[in-house]
Amino acid sequence: MIERTFIVAGITLACSNVFASSEIQTGYFIDAPVTGLYYKTSSSLEGFTDKGAFQYNTGDVITFFLGSDDSSFPLATLSGQEVITPTLASTTPSRSVNMTRLLLSLDSTPENREEILLISKALSDPEFQKKLKQVNLLALDTSQEVLGFDLVSVKEAAQHLDESQSYIEKNFTSNEVILHPLNVKYKNIIIKRRDWQGKLCFYDVAKKSSPNYFGPIGSMTYMITRKGIYEYPDVGDYFGSTDNSVPSCELNYSRRYKEMMFEPISVFDGWDGLIGCAANGCTRSDLNGFSVDDYDDEGDWKYRTVAINYDPHTKLLMQKTQGLGPKETVRHTNRAEHIWFTSNDDSNQHINFDGIWLETLYANNTDISNQCLWIKAGEVLSAKTNSTECPTNQSAYKNNVTKQHGDMWWLSPNNAQASLAQLNAPVKWYDEASNTRYTSWEYLPSGTNWGQGVLYRLQQSIVTDENGNQQAQTHQISELRKYQRQES
Repeated sequence: MIERTFIVAGITLACSNVFASSEIQTGYFIDAPVTGLYYKTSSSLEGFTDKGAFQYNTGDVITFFLGSDDSSFPLATLSGQEVITPTLASTTPSRSVNMTRLLLSLDSTPENREEILLISKALSDPEFQKKLKQVNLLALDTSQEVLGFDLVSVKEAAQHLDESQSYIEKNFTSNEVILHPLNVKYKNIIIKRRDWQGKLCFYDVAKKSSPNYFGPIGSMTYMITRKGIYEYPDVGDYFGSTDNSVPSCELNYSRRYKEMMFEPISVFDGWDGLIGCAANGCTRSDLNGFSVDDYDDEGDWKYRTVAINYDPHTKLLMQKTQGLGPKETVRHTNRAEHIWFTSNDDSNQHINFDGIWLETLYANNTDISNQCLWIKAGEVLSAKTNSTECPTNQSAYKNNVTKQHGDMWWLSPNNAQASLAQLNAPVKWYDEASNTRYTSWEYLPSGTNWGQGVLYRLQQSIVTDENGNQQAQTHQISELRKYQRQES
C-alpha cells in the first residue's frame, strides 16, 4: 500500500534536457540568502556568495566552505543548480537541520533572519578552523563544547527552514515542466536511521549472508499511470513486527510485495507531490520543498520535518523525515528518521569503488592527515601522503588495510560496485579482534555519473544520553573522494 509520505517522495527522472546553455549561470544558496559563504566549482569558478548568489557552469560540481578559501571547513559538495538549500546539500535529515543550525549560530546579524551574514573574522582564524573541522554535522550538539558558543536549537532551525521555503516559493517559482513521470518505472529505496523511540538503526554485517536479511533498508518498485499506480514485487517498506519478533530497525521480509498490485488513481485525490503534478508534468517547484508537519493523521499525530529535493543533474530525488520530539499532542519519544531515494528503475546507478581514493582523516585531537587508498578486487591498500596528491602506481601502496575498512561491506573479490543505499546506511561491523564497531556513511551523488560526491565515514561508539536516547558518539571523521583510475 502506497502511503502519503512515500508518494510525495516518488518524484523522479524522465526529465527533458534543461541544460542546453553553456554560459555562466547564477545560482543561489538559500537558508535565507547567505552572504560570505566561500565556494569553488569544478570548472575553477570561485568566490563568496552575495545574498546567496554564486556563479557556476552547467555540469559543475560545487563545494561550499565556511571560511576564506578552499582549505577551510567544507560544508557541502553537490551539483550546481539554480537553488541550493541545506536540505538539498545532504542525504540525512539531521545533517541538513544541523547545517542550518551552524549557519544561524555563525550569523553576524542574529536579530535579522531574512539574510545570513558570514562576515566574522573568526571564520578565517586557523585555530577556529581546527575547531570547525572537528564538527560532526550528524550530531552537532556533541560539538558545542569544542566550538565554544551556543547553538541554535533544532526546532528553531526547522522553523527557519520552513520560512526559507516560503522565500523560495515567492522568488524562485517556475512553471517550466522538467518531469513527465507517467508510465515510467521507478525504484524507491528506503533507509531507516532511527525508530520512533530514538533507537539507532544499523546494518549488521554479521547477517549479510542471510538471504532474508536487509537490515534497515527497504525498496519499492512502482509505475504511475493515468488510471492508477502499479506496484511490483519487491522487498517492501515494512519494518519490525507487532510481536517484536522482527526488530523495529529491520525490514520485515515476510511483509514483502509478492505480486503486482494496482490502486486506482481516485484513491489519491487531493494529494500533493507526484500525484498532484503527474497528469500535467512536474515543475522544479513541485519537486523541492521543506515543511514542518504538525497534524493529526487518523489518531497518529505527526510532528516532524519533511524535506523533498530533486537534483536535475544526477536525476535523483530525495525525501527525508525527522521526528521533532515529544509535545502536548505527541506523548512518545518521536525521534524517527527516514531517507528515501528515488530513481529510474532502468538507470541502475552505482558508484564504482575500484581505483584510487583520497581519504582525509579528522581526529578528535584536531590532527588532520591524508592517506591514499587503492581499492581493487575487494582489497584496500594504503599509501601515506603529506598532500592531496596520490601515487598512481600500485607499487606505492604497501599496507593492506582491508580489515580496517571492514565497514565497506559492499566490497568483495567479485564486486566493486556500491549502491546508494549501501553508502548511506549506518553499519555495525567487527574488527580483527571481533570487537563490535559502528560506522555511519553518507554519500550525496554529484555529477551525471554520481561519482563526484564526497563520501563521509564517521566511526562511532553508541552511548545513551540523560534522556535515555541512543546517541552516536563520533571519534573519527573521514572524507573520501575518488582520485582517478590507477595505472595498469
